[in-house]
Amino acid sequence: MSATLDGVDIRAVDPRDQTWELDRPNYRVFFHDAHGVSDEYELRDADVVEVLAWAQDQAAGRTFVLYACVPGDGLGLVRLQGSDPNAR
Repeated sequence: MSATLDGVDIRAVDPRDQTWELDRPNYRVFFHDAHGVSDEYELRDADVVEVLAWAQDQAAGRTFVLYACVPGDGLGLVRLQGSDPNAR
């Protein structure tokens, strides 16, 4: 099955194609002020709903980017929400 909703491509998947799963990742939240200056935090032992609520509560007028931390060959970050205003 395949569909599109507001430009989002939606497809059925076979879950047997995944090779690993990270059950409880750490998260990083980067807050950015109007000048692009950032404050970064790592949250552990929380789920994404708790982290989003915390970030929204702490934003104080700043934008933020939420990442899931993915260990591998070094630490990788997967962006879950927001965009870095300093990215080109």
